[in-house]
Amino acid sequence: MKCGMTIMLGFLILSMFVLSLKKYAGETVNVYGWYGIIPSEIFADFEKETGIKVIYDVYDNNDMLEAKLLATNSGYDVVVPSFIPYAARQCAMGTYSKLNRDDISNWKNIEGDVTEHFRKAGGNTDYLVPLFWGTVGIAYDAGVVSRVFQNKEKISYDTILNPDKLCRLAKFGVSFPEEYIDIFPQTHVYLKLAGDRMKSPDDIRAYGEHFKKIRKYIKKFSSSTMINDLICGEVVAAIGSSDNSWRAKNAARKIGRDVRYVIPEGVGVLWIDCVGIPAKAPHKKNAHKFVNYLLRRDVAAKITNRSGILTNIPSARGFFDQDIVGDDQICPSDVSKLIIGSPSRSAEELQFEKMATRAWSQIRMGVQ
Repeated sequence: MKCGMTIMLGFLILSMFVLSLKKYAGETVNVYGWYGIIPSEIFADFEKETGIKVIYDVYDNNDMLEAKLLATNSGYDVVVPSFIPYAARQCAMGTYSKLNRDDISNWKNIEGDVTEHFRKAGGNTDYLVPLFWGTVGIAYDAGVVSRVFQNKEKISYDTILNPDKLCRLAKFGVSFPEEYIDIFPQTHVYLKLAGDRMKSPDDIRAYGEHFKKIRKYIKKFSSSTMINDLICGEVVAAIGSSDNSWRAKNAARKIGRDVRYVIPEGVGVLWIDCVGIPAKAPHKKNAHKFVNYLLRRDVAAKITNRSGILTNIPSARGFFDQDIVGDDQICPSDVSKLIIGSPSRSAEELQFEKMATRAWSQIRMGVQ
């Protein structure tokens, strides 16, 4: 009798466990994004409010995300790709599910200048939410740089791209970004080339020729280590994103270093990271709930205040911390003059992308 009761109890526990697994599987949302772009407390708050568990995986670069999206049924419900060239290309290939606006009541919150910029650049808001944004500029150690140039230098891309000036900074360390999209547009302006950026083989060759002159002065190509590099003095100037620069500035201040960030006039680059739901997402209903949650004003403000990454919710701006919203270099009020890339719309333009990728790879490796 005791044995039978034990068996029945074991069966009951097993049944409850199986049922709990089924329930758990139906109340999850699998998210794939950059490290730190969404603070973990956002996941905890969402789970508490909805009962839906967020399973968050981190990727290091857009190529890793794209490989998973295109090669297999990734199993992800929500992904966070960079707009140019990745999300734009993936969208054109049918990678994403069309968003059901009826399930995203907070959609109205993203209407504003950044979304308009996104649409004008060819962004498709039927499939992608332009939620995260920032700029690419120059972060630098003001103390060291002012000594090198004897307080006579206004920091600009001439400081970084001019061989005669870059060589003076080289012994202190200068880093460049990992992806060509974060430096070729500025190089185009610096070289005073005509026409659309990166849409001509001649332009790409011009970039390559110029980098032959300055490659020996570049210490490293890294976006992920930019913060620590500036804090530790590994480099004194870095081309990088506004959010990383904000983190570096705050951390450096605590140890008595003066790290600053500037968007050089006329060559500020606007970057946008999107939120999309893959076409084969297993939990699309939960995915829509999660996207809708991210578009809330209070949630957007919390993301920005924790990460320094700007959220594209105009009504949330008044709730950003003062050290973010009060710094027009970190949080520009006017995005109309910022450079943003455009999706490749033809086989010829896609070929230019491949040329740019190959040229940048050769530059990074120091191939002449």
